[in-house]
Amino acid sequence: MADERSIPVILVDDDPDEHFLFRADLEDAGIDFAFEAFTRPEEALDHLRSLGGAPVLVLCDLSLAGSDALAFIRDSGPHLGGGTIGVYSGARNPEMEEKCRAVGSTFYIVKPVSRAKLVDALAKSGKIRLADTGDGRVTPVLI
Repeated sequence: MADERSIPVILVDDDPDEHFLFRADLEDAGIDFAFEAFTRPEEALDHLRSLGGAPVLVLCDLSLAGSDALAFIRDSGPHLGGGTIGVYSGARNPEMEEKCRAVGSTFYIVKPVSRAKLVDALAKSGKIRLADTGDGRVTPVLI
């Protein structure tokens, strides 16, 4: 049976402007969520640890200036609380997509991130889905 509580979305992107655009895109797509954004993966990892195993959906930009997205994905795994982590990028890169999956990412989305792309990616993750909130909007919940 699904846990219908909405789970938080954690965004890791080194560009603060992307935080705003990402939130606006998802809100415009009818996705309701509790959203926290971090420019540094170290801060995001500290935050994940502070959640004490609560489930989360983490969306990580593949290009983190001065940081290693693959290391962040790997290190985040034990702190997802049954949730999942996915990557988004400005370009399709099958080799990098495979590397991301090898360290724990369950999906790879090419920007722009849309509701359809997110629904598809989450369905493939097998961990989180977007549940109807009853007003035409959706929210991420555990499967």
